Amino acid sequence: MRRTPNTHKYRICGVGIPLPIFVLSIFLLVVYYLYPSMGDSAEIKKPVPTDDAFHFEYTVIKGLFLQSEEKTNDTGFDFRAHNFGLIDRSYDTDAASTSAQEAQWARFERYVRSLDAQSQEGESVKVLFLGRHGQGWHNVAEAKYGTHAWDCYYSALPCFGNLTFFDAHLTPLGVSQARDASHLWTAQIPLQIPVPETYYVSPLTRTLQTADLTFSSLPLPKGKEYKPLVKELLREALGVHTCDQRSTRSEIAAAFPHVAFEEGFKEDDELWEKDYREPESARRFRLATLLDDVFGSDGNVVLSLTAHSGAIASILEVLGHRVFRLETGGVIPVVVRARRVLGGRQRPPWEPSDAPPMCDKPPV
Repeated sequence: MRRTPNTHKYRICGVGIPLPIFVLSIFLLVVYYLYPSMGDSAEIKKPVPTDDAFHFEYTVIKGLFLQSEEKTNDTGFDFRAHNFGLIDRSYDTDAASTSAQEAQWARFERYVRSLDAQSQEGESVKVLFLGRHGQGWHNVAEAKYGTHAWDCYYSALPCFGNLTFFDAHLTPLGVSQARDASHLWTAQIPLQIPVPETYYVSPLTRTLQTADLTFSSLPLPKGKEYKPLVKELLREALGVHTCDQRSTRSEIAAAFPHVAFEEGFKEDDELWEKDYREPESARRFRLATLLDDVFGSDGNVVLSLTAHSGAIASILEVLGHRVFRLETGGVIPVVVRARRVLGGRQRPPWEPSDAPPMCDKPPV
């Protein structure tokens, strides 16, 4: 019996591909993927690490603003009388032929931007204008009833008498303080102060009012218009005090239709708790997380952050800045160098509520 010739002598997985051709194909594929630029001298780039967890280490650059100097007394310091605290000095970037004619602010800006431009990979330099809101009705209540009575009783109420504490608004004095800051900016703009390129604002009403009163009427240059961005983590200490409980997103948008909200901003206030006051360590971590977000995503150099006394105190602590107390409506500029560090920021251990024992009735 005559056998039929095997026409599939070299079968690969049941497919009729001659073995030599199959081996050659595999070899060419390996060469193609391992040596994508054999035909030229281009360098093969290493793959980018997929672990994107990081935080920043911050350093204050001293010698630029009076508030960063230990010898400056924060009690009674008037930033309005000292050009926001700018130190009158020369810089390495001054041009010898023009430094006498150039405005101090212009030379300052050139110097800071040169520091940022010369930063190593993963580093940046920014100017932060940290502004505290003007006086709010909760500030009036604390002054009226005393800090002890405020903390243990009145602060937990949405209102008392004719005073409303919930998401406290500015008083007439608070409005005046915000306008004073605006007048200072107006006077400094012709002197070439670098105006903010990004405006971050706490979502509480008093900070939104302060930012609007300070910046909305300024003669800002084209491309640097006032466009406030609401940041949830820029808030005051969370919990117990109703003045630090925010309105809903819809209510904020209705009252301030020109603001933008950061991605993921929730409709309701999910951070405020009725019976738990945020400890200082947790507040410091929250504000450090905010700074990491800002420095990791914002390529601008000059930033404005309108916030609260406690929030600004935590920011200064995270930055390594000296303690500097701000009056209502006060502003403190800080020049900061940030260095990106791999690995997420370490969260502090849980601590009990920072609120004192509450009172059942107004203390005598």
